[in-house]
Amino acid sequence: MRICLIADATSIHTLRWAEYFVDQGDEVHIITYEPPKKELEGVKVHIIRSIFNNLYLDFCPRHLRMYLLVKKIKPDILHAHFISKFGFHAAFLGYRPLIMSAWGGDILVVPYWSKLLWYFTGISLKRADVVYGVSKDICGKIVSNFGVPSPRVKLVPFGVDTKLFHQAAGKKVTGDTSIVILSNRTFLDIYNIETLINSIPFVVEKNPNIKFVIKGTGPLEDSLKSLVLELGVSEYVTFIGWVEYQEMVGLLHNCDIYVSTALSDGTPVSVLEAMACAKPCIVTDVGGVSEWIDDGLNGCLFTPRNPQELAQKILELAADPIKREKLGINAHKVIEERGDWYRIMEDVREQYEELVKKHAVQ
Repeated sequence: MRICLIADATSIHTLRWAEYFVDQGDEVHIITYEPPKKELEGVKVHIIRSIFNNLYLDFCPRHLRMYLLVKKIKPDILHAHFISKFGFHAAFLGYRPLIMSAWGGDILVVPYWSKLLWYFTGISLKRADVVYGVSKDICGKIVSNFGVPSPRVKLVPFGVDTKLFHQAAGKKVTGDTSIVILSNRTFLDIYNIETLINSIPFVVEKNPNIKFVIKGTGPLEDSLKSLVLELGVSEYVTFIGWVEYQEMVGLLHNCDIYVSTALSDGTPVSVLEAMACAKPCIVTDVGGVSEWIDDGLNGCLFTPRNPQELAQKILELAADPIKREKLGINAHKVIEERGDWYRIMEDVREQYEELVKKHAVQ
């Protein structure tokens, strides 16, 4: 097949999607705004650069370039990832078959910014032959909020690269006897890292043998580091900046508990990766998270923006290694059963082929 993705080439989700189909022997094109952060062997990347250095003013010039490129490429499948930017382009290219993927914020957050964004989200979704949502929650909102017929909406979670993220063969290799808490969400408002930091004084007051590793980058980095200093908990916190994707496995294997404090989530891949590594996860009860974590069975859920509740969950798990192991084992089983990236993509390939055949006879 000849596949054209209109998507963010800097996103690991786009890269994994493209590389999967290249490995299957397909011809893959990506039309994007920014170049990928690594070389993509076998993928043809078309960068539509900014003219006016303004997202809105650049939309029409970029759209025209996309139209000419798609007309030249003549893909068997056109697939836009993330509705609020790339889906808006794809909807008005007049090309079919067209698939759109909703990742989370493009359904749960962005449409609420203005009536215009709500309108364009709805009209774009309705122009797709098939819409993929990364969680049941998002799929339900695509149908109920935007009027897309349910047979055209399919659940396709991001999934986990289980060849990379897997249960560790042995114990932690750091030699540190401290209980290590790991967070690796980006330093943005939506991920609410300050709730984790605000929980630290409550935790270390009762158990000073707990350490926090906060991996990430983003515009809130300085304010988060200042908050750590203000609370006087610097000795318990280690900030880690950007690391290669493959290095996350080592960080996960060397932690005891994984924490996510996001205020909104579809299918949080970072959480699923921790589950694949058999780590007990403490995660905010938002969006599609509860589709993966059953509180007390394979992880723990807590109320967003509640550092005291988070602290209590951390202390309970830190004091109970048997429960940590049980939650981790059960979490790993969930990923084996329905979170394996390769099984998910086998189904996607079948859906691609069916859609191509359907349009070939029309």
